[in-house]
Amino acid sequence: MPSSSRIVLTDSHERIIAVLGGIPPGSVGEDWSRTSDEAKEAVEEFRENSTFTQAQQHGRRGNFSCRTVGFGYGNGRAQPLNFRVDGESNRKAVETLLKNPAIRRIAGFHKSIFNSYAHKMYQEYKQTQKELIQQHPNLCPNFPGTPFAALSVNAGPQSYSPPHRDADNAVHGWCIDTALGNFDPDKGGHLVLWDLGLAIRFPPGATIAFPSALITHSSVPIQKGETRYALIQFSSIYMRTGI
Repeated sequence: MPSSSRIVLTDSHERIIAVLGGIPPGSVGEDWSRTSDEAKEAVEEFRENSTFTQAQQHGRRGNFSCRTVGFGYGNGRAQPLNFRVDGESNRKAVETLLKNPAIRRIAGFHKSIFNSYAHKMYQEYKQTQKELIQQHPNLCPNFPGTPFAALSVNAGPQSYSPPHRDADNAVHGWCIDTALGNFDPDKGGHLVLWDLGLAIRFPPGATIAFPSALITHSSVPIQKGETRYALIQFSSIYMRTGI
């Protein structure tokens, strides 16, 4: 089980660049383990009830089922738009996932980490999102009060990635990533931050925040027969540039 302690990574000017967030304080033991297991089961149900295009199963981030929901900007969009989810069964699967209490608890932990360790950025995200939704009322946040515009659900069954940077994320911004699944974190699933020369043990139920558009990162393959999923919240470059 991951720890409730925090490890903060800083640059030479002591600016926080990443947070190994572990699990929420006071949630050690069966409490957070149950949340992690319930979230894992919710992602598995989501995958079973969804259909994915070839591009959503075989992308530059790896060979696993993935869907991004919420709203974004760039990649041909002239303004912020909701990510398209085709098909009634897929929309129902997304709706069920986003309403799941364990998924919402993890999303709330993401919000807490962001507010605690990058408060100015958190406030910027919140204010920008508020203004965007006022200008574009059709935009649909994934969770009540979330500062993030989008959620990527890496639904596996074996979600691990080659070295890459996330161009969809705001350059100055953080993504917040929670690992889920049944895998041995001593043998695989590590997060590798190549520019920092770090390989970080990343067990199921743990959360890490870092600037995924700036730092080249990857994840270590897991063992045969294991499963690994991820819930990743982020916001696009419009969070910096506006419309």
